[in-house]
Amino acid sequence: MKLIDTHAHLDEVPDLEGALKRAQDAGVLAIVGVGTDLASNEKILQLADRFPNFVLPAVGLHPWRLDGVDLEANARFIEKELSRCVALGEVGLDFAVKTPREKQEEVLQRLLSLAFRARKPVLLHARRAWEEAFQLLQSFPLERAIFHWYSGPLDVLRRVFEQGYFISATPAAAYSERHRAAIQAAPLTHLVLETDAPEMYRGVPSEPADLRKTLQSVSEVKGMKAEEVARHTYRNASEIFQLTQP
Repeated sequence: MKLIDTHAHLDEVPDLEGALKRAQDAGVLAIVGVGTDLASNEKILQLADRFPNFVLPAVGLHPWRLDGVDLEANARFIEKELSRCVALGEVGLDFAVKTPREKQEEVLQRLLSLAFRARKPVLLHARRAWEEAFQLLQSFPLERAIFHWYSGPLDVLRRVFEQGYFISATPAAAYSERHRAAIQAAPLTHLVLETDAPEMYRGVPSEPADLRKTLQSVSEVKGMKAEEVARHTYRNASEIFQLTQP
């Protein structure tokens, strides 16, 4: 089976070279390494240079990173480097944090405009802000977007699919009821897989090889063979990131 991890924080993964080898052994052919601020964006681009065609870079500015950062420097860096990346990300809204909503929305709108001009897909974080994030995407409109780790309302989810956007499944599909409900509602044509490594799931840190866990949980939720889920999600990711399929 061929797999693509569409969202991992590789700059935070310990024993990175070992983790990448284990991912390859698990059938992971590519990993989208996401950035969250200037420092992580720089690291992701360096990793993409070290592991060409395996680490696929995405640069972004996470809503958790907005306080006390130089927004202009981050925006300039993203604008400069986005052309060499497969996506803008991780960006988004998170109304569970203290950063004012207006500031989050202003920054996201500015970043989405960069993605729109560069014709790049967006890797979108949204927590307690699914509707607002969707509306901002609509305002451009962007052709390709992945709602990372979707666990929001199903009525918004239906509009996400109607617009042609995607959601990603994580290892939390093994136990998160809201995430499982979203995966159950998702057509295979609008679903991709990720790990969000090194995110902790039930107290255990993840790495890209755990994409197999995501795959297994999704196949159980959907009542489908893992091979079928892998085939569809690999094709979806290849199309979103405009990759040549081996």
